Amino acid sequence: MKPAVARRSRSLKFAITPMIDIVFLLIIFFLVATHFVKSETLETVNLPEATQAEDPETISPRRMTITILSNGSYLLAGRQLPWSELEAILLQVEKTRNADDPEQEVRIRGDAAAEYRFIKPILETCAKANLRKVSFTVVPES
Repeated sequence: MKPAVARRSRSLKFAITPMIDIVFLLIIFFLVATHFVKSETLETVNLPEATQAEDPETISPRRMTITILSNGSYLLAGRQLPWSELEAILLQVEKTRNADDPEQEVRIRGDAAAEYRFIKPILETCAKANLRKVSFTVVPES
């Protein structure tokens, strides 16, 4: 008599649905992140020239770009803000930082025609908020 052999009809199934969900979430994340990065530099600004200009496209994971137009208007992430609101954001940034997070960088894109009186409050507020990585976006001197 022949012994009974248990048939293995179980096949290996691959659950691909969670992987598709994650891929779609990553696509949405990168589309939104790209939109915010592009909106920072959307406003045309005549940048000042500097003799020791560095590459302005170095990317920091925690960078805030503040654009100052020639008329003294402030833009943050493509949105025009009054000074009081921008000041509140700058003062709040360092308070929300975890010990493991890298330091917040503030990049100022000031129009060459913008007066220093519009830039000075940003520098003073960054000092009050203990934001030490402050840089200016400039173009190399020709």
